[in-house]
Amino acid sequence: MDDEPMWAADRVVTPTPGSAITIPETTNEFAIKSDHLTIVKGNQFDGKTKTDPHKHIHKFLRIYVMFKYRDTENEAVRLMMFPLSLTGEAKTWLDELNEGTIETWDELQTAFISRFFPLTFFDRILGEI
Repeated sequence: MDDEPMWAADRVVTPTPGSAITIPETTNEFAIKSDHLTIVKGNQFDGKTKTDPHKHIHKFLRIYVMFKYRDTENEAVRLMMFPLSLTGEAKTWLDELNEGTIETWDELQTAFISRFFPLTFFDRILGEI
């Protein structure tokens, strides 16, 4: 069991020290099911130019609504699981944010979209149309 990847078995999720995301206090410890981790990790966003962060958030939320963790705040689960949906440049971006930068799901979405779909990119696309 010790040699299995993190997503191969149910694990208790705890906040990472020094994380940019501050996880709200939960009333109980819970384990994210391995099949949920597999689904999230199977739909990762890499941050490359041709990938759409809006679609990634939409897909992540469609996957997330399938999960139910009794007695645990939905926002806490989303904040814990979203980093697992990132890889490459997107993962590096999140890892390099200052500790405690993000406290809510709305802040995470805003920061993510701002980084990977900046207004200058939007203006350029609008100009091309």
